[in-house]
Amino acid sequence: MVVQVASSDDVEVEVTEMDERIQGSMKGDLEASPPPLPEAPAILCRDVCRSFGKLKVLDNLNLTVPQGHIYGLLGPSGCGKTTLLKCIVGTLKITRGHISVLGKPPGFPGHGVPGKMVGYMPQELALYNEFTISDTLTFFGRIHGLTWKETMERMDFLIKFLDLPEKHRLVRNLSGGEMRRVSLGAALLQTPELLILDEPTVGVDPVLRAKIWQHLVDIVKTGKVSVIITTHYIEEARQANMVGLMRNGDLLAEGPPDVVMKQHGSTTLEHAFLQLCKTSDQNCQKRDSVSKDDVLVDSQSFERGQDESRPILGTGPRWNVEDFKPTANWRVRARHMIPKWRNIAALTIKTLVRMKRLPGSLCFQFLLPVIQITLICLCVGGDPRGIQVAVVNNETSPISFSRSLLSFLDNSSVQQVQLSHEEAFRGIHDGKYWGIVGFGENFTTCLFKRMLEKQVSKEVVDGGSVHVWLDQTNRQIAVMLQQKLLEAFQAFVRNKMGNQSYLVDLPIQFEEPIYGSLNRDFTTFVTPGAVLSLTFYLALGLTALSFVLERKAGLLYRCWVAGVSSMETMLAHLFSQLLVISVQIILMLLFIFLVFKTPNEGSLVLMITLIVLQGITGISFGLVIAAAIDNEQSANQAALGIFYPNLIMSGIIWPVECIPYPLRYLSLALPQTYASEALRCIMYRGWGLSRMMVWRGFAVTLGWNTFFLILATVILKLRT
Repeated sequence: MVVQVASSDDVEVEVTEMDERIQGSMKGDLEASPPPLPEAPAILCRDVCRSFGKLKVLDNLNLTVPQGHIYGLLGPSGCGKTTLLKCIVGTLKITRGHISVLGKPPGFPGHGVPGKMVGYMPQELALYNEFTISDTLTFFGRIHGLTWKETMERMDFLIKFLDLPEKHRLVRNLSGGEMRRVSLGAALLQTPELLILDEPTVGVDPVLRAKIWQHLVDIVKTGKVSVIITTHYIEEARQANMVGLMRNGDLLAEGPPDVVMKQHGSTTLEHAFLQLCKTSDQNCQKRDSVSKDDVLVDSQSFERGQDESRPILGTGPRWNVEDFKPTANWRVRARHMIPKWRNIAALTIKTLVRMKRLPGSLCFQFLLPVIQITLICLCVGGDPRGIQVAVVNNETSPISFSRSLLSFLDNSSVQQVQLSHEEAFRGIHDGKYWGIVGFGENFTTCLFKRMLEKQVSKEVVDGGSVHVWLDQTNRQIAVMLQQKLLEAFQAFVRNKMGNQSYLVDLPIQFEEPIYGSLNRDFTTFVTPGAVLSLTFYLALGLTALSFVLERKAGLLYRCWVAGVSSMETMLAHLFSQLLVISVQIILMLLFIFLVFKTPNEGSLVLMITLIVLQGITGISFGLVIAAAIDNEQSANQAALGIFYPNLIMSGIIWPVECIPYPLRYLSLALPQTYASEALRCIMYRGWGLSRMMVWRGFAVTLGWNTFFLILATVILKLRT
C-alpha cells in the first residue's frame, strides 16, 4: 500500500491498491470482497460552499462517495452534515461549487434526484401522526409511482424486516423507536439507488441497529445501491466502507475506517476524529500567526479546502465535475416543468385522510363560517331595540295630540319613560336615556293653529313643535330615533287629517325603489361582503397554518426529496382546501337564504363562482404567507395584520364612498372591494356578467389569484 500526501499544488492523496485495503478493513460480512470500484462515483462534491447570509456552513468541501459503498458521514452537531445532505438531494442550492449525484447534478431535468432514485430518512421523524403505518407507506408508494401490488409487497417485507407493529396502527400511538423504524421503512420503500439516512439508529435498540446495518451491507453488495449514513455513534460507522469526518463545514478526512485510524495511530474512530480536530486547530493557529505574504501563498491551497497536512485519502481516479456534463432536450425539460398529477393526487388524498381522522377539527372548519355568518346577521345592521327615551309631557288638555302622537311611536324600538323636566335632563346626563321628547302646555292648541291658520306667531310655532334632545354619542341610535319620530308624526297626521294630510306633510314622496325595498336594513348591505370575507380569511388561515406546520415538522421537505415539486405541493393544498371551502359556502348560503331570508335577485351560479374564487384567493394568499414565514405564530400574526385593514377598507362593513380619497384609491386595490360590490349587484340588482361592475369583480379576483400563486412559487424557489 502506497500513500501519497498532497502538496500545495496537488491537493489529493493518491492511494493505490484500494480493493485490497478495503477487503482487509471490513469485518463480519464486510470481510467478504466489497463491491468492485465502479467507473464513476455515486456522489461527487467539489469546492462546495453554502452560506446563510454571512454564516458559512459549508466551506470548500470535497467529497466522493463510490458507487455501491456505505459512506459514513461523521461530525458533531452543527458541523454542516444535514446542510450537505440537503444540497446532495437537490432541495438546497449551493452558493458555489459543483455536485454530481448518480452522474447528474441534483434537480437536473429528467433526473430522479430528488425523486424515485433517492431514499431519504431525515433526522426528525417527518411522519403524519394521523396516518396508519399502511397509510404512510402507501402515500410514499403513490409519490414514487409504485403500483398497488409493488407497494403491498414492499410493505409486507418492511413490516417484517423492521419488526413493525400491525400495519393499521396509527403513527401517533407508536413509541419513539417504532416511529423511527416507520420513517426508515418509508426511505427503503422504492428500493432506491441512493439511500441517505440521517441519524437512522437514534432510539433504536442494539439488536435492530445491528439488523439495519446488516441490511445495508446486503443491499450494497450488488453494487447498484449507494448509502450515505450520518450517526452520533461514531464507532458504529466502522462497519461502513468509507467514512468522512466533518468539522466546521469542511471534510477533515475521507477513507476506509481502518486506514483513517491507522494513519493517526488510533484504535477507535472517535480517537482519530479527536486527533484530526487538534491538527485542524493547530493549522488554523499557524495560519493566523504567519505573515501576510505567507498567508497569500498558503491561501491558494486553503481556498480549495485542502492544505499540506490535511489527511484526505484518495479513493481511486481523480474525478472532476467536468466529467459529468449531461444534456436534456426540450421535451425532457418540458416534462420536468409540468406538474405530475400522480403527486398532486397523492397529496390531496393525504389531506383528505388526515381530515377524516380528525372529525372534530373537520366539523369545526365546516361550522365556523356558519356560526360567524349567523352572528353577523343577528348582531350587525339591525335596528336598535329597547332604547329608553324620557318623555316630558306638560300638556294637560283633555284632547291631547301629544299622547296621540306618542301612541304611533314604535314601542319595540323605543321605550317611553314619563318624567319631569328635571328628572329627564338629570337622567340623560347620567346616561340612563338616549333622548328626551318634550311637549309644551298648549301643544294641541298651537298645533291646530299651525295646521289651519295661514299666519302664526313664533310662539305658536314653538308651542306646536315637538322638542327633542338626543345623546349623539351613538350615531346609529340617534339616527334611528330621528327616523322613528318622523314616521310616528307622519302616521299621526294621516290619522288625524285623512285626505288633508298633505297640507302639513313633508313635500317629499319616496316612490317604489328601483332596486331593493323600503324596509331593507343595514344587514342586507353587510351580508354579501361578510360572506366573501369569511370565505377569504378562513381559507387563508387554514392554508397558511397547515402549510407552516407541515414544513416545521419536516413533512414538506420529505415530500420534496421524494420528487414532489413546490408547484405540485401548492396545487394539492389548493384542491384539498377547495373541497373544504365548498362545503363552507354551501352551508353559509343555506343559512342566509333559508334562515335569515336574505333576498337574492340574481344568478346563484354566478354567486357561488365568485365566492369560490374569493376562497381560492385566500388559499393563494395563505400559500404566500406560508412560503415566506417559518413558524405558525408569525403566520397567524401576518394573517391578522392583513385581515383588519382589509375588512375596514374593502367596503364590507361601511361603504367605500365614505372613505377619504387618498385611502379610497388603496381600498380599490384590495382583493375584496370590487368583489363585494359585484356580489351585491348580482344579489340585489340581478345583474350578470354583461355589466361592468360584475365582471370587474371577477377579473380583479382572478388577477389576485394569479399574482399570489406566482409570488408563492417564486418565494419557495428562492428559499430552496
